[in-house]
Amino acid sequence: MKKKKISELHNKVGTSTSSFHSYDSNPHFEQFVRDRCKSGNLGIEEAKGLFADAIQMRPSPSIFPFNQLLGAICKLRQYPTVFTLFKTMKSEGIRPDLITFSTLINCFCQLGKLDFGFVVVGKIFKSGFEPDIFIFTTLLKGLFKENRVKDAMRLFNKITEIGYTCTNVTYGTMVDGLCKTGNVDQAFKLFKDMEKGNCKPDLVTYSAIIDGLCKDNQIPKAQNLFEEMISKCVMPNVITYSSIIHGVCSLGMWKDAESYVNKMVNSGVSPEIITFNIVIDALCKDGRTKKAQTLFELMSTRSEGMVKKAHELFDLMIKRGVEPDTISYSALMDGYCLHNRMEEAAKMFHSMVVRGCEPSVISYTILINGYCKAKKLDEAMQIFEDMCSKGLPPVVITYNFLIGGLCKVRRVATAQELFMEMQARGLIPDIYTYNTLLDGLFTNGSYAEAMRLFEELENGGLKADIVTYSTIIDNMCKSNNVDEAKKLFCLRT
Repeated sequence: MKKKKISELHNKVGTSTSSFHSYDSNPHFEQFVRDRCKSGNLGIEEAKGLFADAIQMRPSPSIFPFNQLLGAICKLRQYPTVFTLFKTMKSEGIRPDLITFSTLINCFCQLGKLDFGFVVVGKIFKSGFEPDIFIFTTLLKGLFKENRVKDAMRLFNKITEIGYTCTNVTYGTMVDGLCKTGNVDQAFKLFKDMEKGNCKPDLVTYSAIIDGLCKDNQIPKAQNLFEEMISKCVMPNVITYSSIIHGVCSLGMWKDAESYVNKMVNSGVSPEIITFNIVIDALCKDGRTKKAQTLFELMSTRSEGMVKKAHELFDLMIKRGVEPDTISYSALMDGYCLHNRMEEAAKMFHSMVVRGCEPSVISYTILINGYCKAKKLDEAMQIFEDMCSKGLPPVVITYNFLIGGLCKVRRVATAQELFMEMQARGLIPDIYTYNTLLDGLFTNGSYAEAMRLFEELENGGLKADIVTYSTIIDNMCKSNNVDEAKKLFCLRT
């Protein structure tokens, strides 16, 4: 269909399409502005300074650096600053182009002042330009933001009737906006119209419609679309998975939920906090507490941000009447220890005791390891003594953590005492124990003692590994026992 003049939207007439000044001056400045705007670390003060430089330049640069700076300031959400600088441009006689006007409209939409955005559309016509589909998409987004669904539908119908070709972003904006305003059936119809046309749904559009259908309890329809998108090689992301998982969980479809979680992990999509939150909350509400705790334990050892959220979910589980067990407490403590947040780990340990949940050897060992890694050996030794006084026998790994921590802070004599104590308790040191103590003795300059320990290792029937030989050979060479090092190397190979 032949495209009518878009000016019919406002009963304006305009045919000119000139877009910018044709200055060739100051190419270095323009390149610098372009690079700074693309860098991602341009601050508001620097942006304002560059804008002032552009204003003062003679001859004046093209419209490009002005647009780039206004766009960067808009991304910083400094909308009033954009308006102020635009006025400065006008007072200096710098003529805006379509991109300038588009930035202004975006600012008004973000501020929830869409009527001013339509005023700018009027200025576009007066300036001899015609709005493009990107400007109309921004206006549609603004209309949905203000919950003006009927106006959004009217504008969408008008631009398609006039002959504008909608992009994926336009359709995505419409589908997302209709879903979020509760007009899911309209969104689904539009989605199907999109499939019939030349513009095919992308990940954003699929995710929006699946989320809308799930929230509207149209789960089977959402599941069909989920399978359809995969068959069309549009791969779901964490947002898509979280939506469909939330949908099936809300209906207690646990097998489906587990299936989607497995698909998600197997396809290389890492679950985020929202995914865990959805499933754990639903499981707790449904009384499936063991499953909730298992998922919580998986979550606790992920990223530092995830550990913080895990604590929030930990509290949520308690509110839902799920009393965490030793494993749950230990999992969260381990998460804190892994990220060197020992104060929070200690608080969790204390909370565990206060709530009547008896710490296990593993709980104590996790805390000891955390303190050792943080080089807080006095605290680690105190926890060790508390554990022993409670009648909980340390295991080999408990001693390994302590011996390693003590060696790192040059308290090798204490490490040796613990080494003898563990054997007196009937525990057999493993190769990790020997390697740790050997390294500590060599580092401390106790070469003869280290070599005696190495002989003890060999005579005790424990097989040395590559770490053991590397440590011994390296320190032999450092002590000018190169011939002995060569012999040992030959025996090893």
